[in-house]
Amino acid sequence: MRYNVKSSIDLWFSFDYVLRKVGVIMVQFYFLSVCFNVFAGLVLAAPHFSEKFPSLMGSREFVYSKKGIHIGLIASLFLLGVLKIISVYKGDIIIVGDLLPSLTLLVSGLTLLTEYMRGDSEDPETKGFLKKMDNIFVKNSSIIGVAAVVSGGLHFLFPGVLFL
Repeated sequence: MRYNVKSSIDLWFSFDYVLRKVGVIMVQFYFLSVCFNVFAGLVLAAPHFSEKFPSLMGSREFVYSKKGIHIGLIASLFLLGVLKIISVYKGDIIIVGDLLPSLTLLVSGLTLLTEYMRGDSEDPETKGFLKKMDNIFVKNSSIIGVAAVVSGGLHFLFPGVLFL
């Protein structure tokens, strides 16, 4: 049995119906993006705030001491960042609606990946590329961390605002 689309309007309404049905699942992506933005931001900004909040260094050491958790956090940040860009929350604008939280997830993941690769790399050709990435991301990891925490907090407080 073939499905015949009578017009592009019928196709749009069927697509809209699917998005509304899938919208229930997007609440979990929203919650995970807030949690992972805040957690990754605290891990990245821990050295900057270590004097005021010494417990943050414990979470950073926990992530950095266990290779599986470090890689899992990096993969989760990239996966959530991409899924937040392509998924649509009810009443949100496609791609632009969650742009800032998505970008902070991806940049936080890239910063953690650069730190991870810098520790394991022995190849001199890779060292040049990692040095550039290090100068861009790792040197500014505290700023990226604070931006991720702020983005996660704003995304939690103002869920329907454009770009947040």
